[in-house]
Amino acid sequence: MNRCIVIAFTTLIIAFGFWLGEGGEPPWAFTHIASAIVSTVVVGVMIPGRLWFKTVSGVAFLMIYVGVLYSGWYSFNLAFKECVEKGEEVRVQLNQFYTQHNQYPERLNQLPGFALCVRTVRPTILEYKKTANGYLLSFKDQFIEHTATESDSFMAHK
Repeated sequence: MNRCIVIAFTTLIIAFGFWLGEGGEPPWAFTHIASAIVSTVVVGVMIPGRLWFKTVSGVAFLMIYVGVLYSGWYSFNLAFKECVEKGEEVRVQLNQFYTQHNQYPERLNQLPGFALCVRTVRPTILEYKKTANGYLLSFKDQFIEHTATESDSFMAHK
């Protein structure tokens, strides 16, 4: 098989692993384990050479994939931590926007310089929904969801 195809495929799978990790599920989630196993087997089959070389390549790829998956998960956790520490700043920005425009924005990216709770590849984990009289802000991981409104600070819910 053409080496360029193998390189392109493994690069694509590694990028997918990082993207999957940024989804916020823990590294031991079924999706992560299944994707690691399936992609390792596929790479092992695609790599040209003898069985021992395929095996070593598959194991090396698995280690790289797990590292990249963990890096994506780490990116999500940094964004989550930033939301916990600086989520109230978004409420302040939303109130300033309301004071200036007499309405809340349709999207968070309408706030000047908004760049909180962002991951490396995926957008912010902070979800915003404009309501009839205000807004609802939320962010969550696999255990806790934090929510806030125009009148209430962030509160954690299980």
